[in-house]
Amino acid sequence: MNEIISLCLGALSYFFIIMFVFYTLKVDYYNPVVKAFVNFYSPISKISIFSNQVYTIFLLAVLLKFSGYYLLYSSQYDEYVLGMISVIETLNATLTVFFFCIIGSVILSWIAPGNPHPLLKLVEEVSTKLLAPIRKFIPSMGGIDISPIFALIFIRQVEILLASIIRSII
Repeated sequence: MNEIISLCLGALSYFFIIMFVFYTLKVDYYNPVVKAFVNFYSPISKISIFSNQVYTIFLLAVLLKFSGYYLLYSSQYDEYVLGMISVIETLNATLTVFFFCIIGSVILSWIAPGNPHPLLKLVEEVSTKLLAPIRKFIPSMGGIDISPIFALIFIRQVEILLASIIRSII
């Protein structure tokens, strides 16, 4: 039973991670997909802990991850260790969302450029906002945009760093 509850808490944590991505990157709030997330979150936002919603959303994602880990592993690890792992895993999940948005954007640019579907537009927007700083330094080479390669390498290196931190904690 604890495994099922932990799984549900993890899934709910991903909801807040996606909300964290939306608020951090300031995506188009008129997109129907974003509106659905915001409408679900609006009752929760009334009990804001911080003045900035980004911090509150991140904290809720971490707390949900921590609750799931606590249910499963409280007999094996201290609360401090589970808290550190929860923060790192929340960051890792955020990087995973970034990774798949970039991959999705690259694939969409090949098979369905300019598709008006709201979810696909959202993936494109997240990817564009993530790649904008890299594109300032690395221009496209003969019409080929190589900035996603550098972004994916960077994301993977940060994921490796976070995994090594978790291994050192455990």
